[in-house]
Amino acid sequence: MKSVNQLAGLAVTVAVVLAGSQLHAQTATVNKSPVASEAPEPEVIKIYDENTLTPDNIRTCLTTDRDIADMEKKLAEYEITLENFKKEISALTDDMDKRRKQIDGTDPKAVDAYNARVDRHRAMIDRYNQKFLPTLAERRARMNKSIDFYNQNCADKAYFEDDWVAIVEELGIEDPRPQAGGGK
Repeated sequence: MKSVNQLAGLAVTVAVVLAGSQLHAQTATVNKSPVASEAPEPEVIKIYDENTLTPDNIRTCLTTDRDIADMEKKLAEYEITLENFKKEISALTDDMDKRRKQIDGTDPKAVDAYNARVDRHRAMIDRYNQKFLPTLAERRARMNKSIDFYNQNCADKAYFEDDWVAIVEELGIEDPRPQAGGGK
């Protein structure tokens, strides 16, 4: 009966430990050696709950974080490309306004040259609206989906420091935390 009470006491202790914190990884120690004369080396038992990242979770989170950073960089570059393209459209608009005021309406070559500019202007606007803007929206949506995933599954979660360090080393990346040692 004594062993049942000890197990019940351990279950209550584990339940109290698990209920005690939602943001911190929990550890329990168990003595490896039953010999009292030796200094027993405690064994760390890791308890993973819904708020504690497993090594697989850490790997996924670090990969997602790296992917988000890459998407942000590419999105910023794409936005610069779009701004430059809009400047080209604007410059062509200004050029057409200037030429329209100066065009000799009786000269068929001058009218054809002006109409070619109008066609080019229209094609650029169509390309911007039909290709560039949808691509920008798709890239933003993809990045936002990754950010939502990260926020839901990775942000504000606890982890074990040794798990974190092992995964960072496995991935061969620099520790992305502002200061190393932020685990539990």
